Parts: sequence; C-alpha cells; structure tokens
Amino acid sequence: MQLYHHPFSLDSQKVRLTLEEKGIDYTSFHVNPITAKNMDCSFFRMNPSARLPVFQNGAHIIFNTIDIIQYIERIAVVSSAADDMTFSSREVVEWMHKIQDWNPKFFTLTHIPAKYRLYISKFTRRVVIARMAESPELANAYHRKLKAAYETEDKLKNPDVVKRS
Repeated sequence: MQLYHHPFSLDSQKVRLTLEEKGIDYTSFHVNPITAKNMDCSFFRMNPSARLPVFQNGAHIIFNTIDIIQYIERIAVVSSAADDMTFSSREVVEWMHKIQDWNPKFFTLTHIPAKYRLYISKFTRRVVIARMAESPELANAYHRKLKAAYETEDKLKNPDVVKRS
C-alpha cells in the first residue's frame, strides 16, 4: 500500500493518522504541491485532480480523504483478529463529512503574502502548461486544472469567500 501525500496537507494528516491508529503498514511518498510535483505526468495519470492525498493498494486507487479513511478501516477490521475493532459510527462519519466540506485552500492562501501567492500561482500555471505540452493525451485534464487555478484566484478576490473560510 502506498500513500502519496504532503506532510503539511491537512487531508494527508487525517489519512496518516488513521493508518497509524489502525497499525496499517504503508509506503510513504512525499509529493510537494508547492513545487508542482502533483502535476507531474505520472502522478497526474494516477490522479487527474492532482489533489493530495492519494492511497494506492495494488490497482485500487482512492483520492477522496473520507473514502480513504473508510477503506483503511475496512482493511483493519478484515485483517484484525481482534473482536473489538469496529467501523466508525454514523455520527463520526457525518462529522467527517462536515469537516471535509470546509476547504482549507482559501484559508491557507489568504495567509500567504500576496506577492508570494502570485508567484506560486504563476509558477503552477506555467508547470501545467508545460505538462500539457509534454503529454497531449492529458491536455483536457490539465486544462481543467488550469481553469480551476484561475477560478481560485478569482475567488480569493471575493471578501465573502475569504470570510467564510
């Protein structure tokens, strides 16, 4: 089992915590989104959203944090001989969904000085365009990612979005 993540990613931390709590062995691969490693063609083929974390168990690949956590729980219950191992209650799952609905991206980006945020944004867009040229078969997925980057920049200009986050 492999976990592709970044140590500072909140969603990655949730998954790593679950893996450790359940005692599941995994191989850790650090993917740094600041240096646009999540846009590399090999990673992008596996996960066209380029979001972290990504959990891979053989050919089974999961991108959604809650889905990863629930998959890990199923692995732990099935592989455990202990009778006290249980799945998360419905209430816990509901809270996970409530927490997951909050997008920390806007919160994080608003706390980065504007000149650095602009530099990172331009760098990421350039990387996406370069990767699009390298892998034309992924051009549509890269184009969606580029469009999302522009939409994020526009949303950061909206004081309501910033206040809500």
